[in-house]
Amino acid sequence: MATGNERKTNLVDAHSAARRSPSLRRVQTVPVLIALGLLVDRCNELGRARTETLNRIHRLLLELVAGAAKRFSSARQARAAADAAGPRDPANRVRRRLAVD
Repeated sequence: MATGNERKTNLVDAHSAARRSPSLRRVQTVPVLIALGLLVDRCNELGRARTETLNRIHRLLLELVAGAAKRFSSARQARAAADAAGPRDPANRVRRRLAVD
């Protein structure tokens, strides 16, 4: 199907092939598959948001309690680590508030 010119695209090839083969079926959208695709995209977005949140909490806890924050703390363990954080200077108060939030 190549014509040798630089303007060849997949769309041009598809159109040319469709004209040569009239027995091809038309492509139709399936609403159920579109809905499933939307749900998969949302699931991926939620997974990324959860990972970002856990990483942010971990970073804040490491700044509050140097070396004491486990990588995969439960919410209760993370709260206990934030509560047990050392000095209450303004920066640590904000770190603690952000981690607890």
